[in-house]
Amino acid sequence: MDSDVMLRMRAGLEAWQRGEVSALEPLLDPAVQLLWWERGEWDCHGREAVLSCLRERVATGVNGGELDLAEAGEDRLVVSRRGMVAEGPAAGLSPATVIALSEGKVVSMQQFQSRDDALAALR
Repeated sequence: MDSDVMLRMRAGLEAWQRGEVSALEPLLDPAVQLLWWERGEWDCHGREAVLSCLRERVATGVNGGELDLAEAGEDRLVVSRRGMVAEGPAAGLSPATVIALSEGKVVSMQQFQSRDDALAALR
């Protein structure tokens, strides 16, 4: 993966952890998708819907905690949470997200219940 893209992704995710959702906007493709591990109301389609969901998560404190960011191929990243989520639908889990990129923009974010699940999906 291009080191500039990795640096921009890391900076965007760190900003999101501080509550600065707008820092992610330039990283997202207009048709980006954010998909939860079970299809349903958490799924978001389009940049504005994804940003709205991420703002909601910041408001509820879900963006807290340390993240690990790892390359998973030329156009994929795995972002995993180091600690467990305390409350909400992911309580007791350490979720991870597989981020797919195209031309330096995030085109999809598929969430999983754990880093192991995310890595297994990439095999």
